[in-house]
Amino acid sequence: MIPPVRDQCFRLARLVVAVIGITAASATAHDLEKTQVVITFAADGSFVADVANDPAWLKLRLESIPGPFADRVVFWVDGHEIHLESVEFRNGEPAVNRLRGRVPTNARTLRWFYGLVIDPYPLTIRRADGRAIVEEIQGNAWSGTIDLSGQFHEPVLSQRSVGILLAGLLLIPLALRLATKRTKPRNARNIVFVFFVFSWFSR
Repeated sequence: MIPPVRDQCFRLARLVVAVIGITAASATAHDLEKTQVVITFAADGSFVADVANDPAWLKLRLESIPGPFADRVVFWVDGHEIHLESVEFRNGEPAVNRLRGRVPTNARTLRWFYGLVIDPYPLTIRRADGRAIVEEIQGNAWSGTIDLSGQFHEPVLSQRSVGILLAGLLLIPLALRLATKRTKPRNARNIVFVFFVFSWFSR
């Protein structure tokens, strides 16, 4: 027996209301989180990751899942976890946890995980070569495999080399001045001191 038209209309109306309710609930939850993640890489492999959330939502979420914020994110690079160098919280609209760290200059791939969120959010990767990669992460899930290759390079001079070079440049005039004078016991001691300082910087 075919249901009356009126019953069919009621069922259809209830279905529409249910769908609207589910959609609205999902949208409301997403609006509450307001999650955005931007990871910016430099040519030496260092990076800054800004993880933005609604401050009220983040406070409640951290209270329900205790522990440091750094334990809620994972940088998985070439099969190894990268440990963060620092985490800085910036309260505001939105609230931002700024993460700093470094990947090897030969790094090839990255997978990202943020364990606090539930709903989808955008992940933006700003590479050192100017390219940008945007991926939508499905809430409490891993990102896809993100290409890191070809953007990093070792510095021409290491910090140690720069220190040795500066020390040499500063000591050359003193060494020349001492060399042009007669060698006296005091001058000899000065030359030994110059040699000792240069040797220490060269270690």
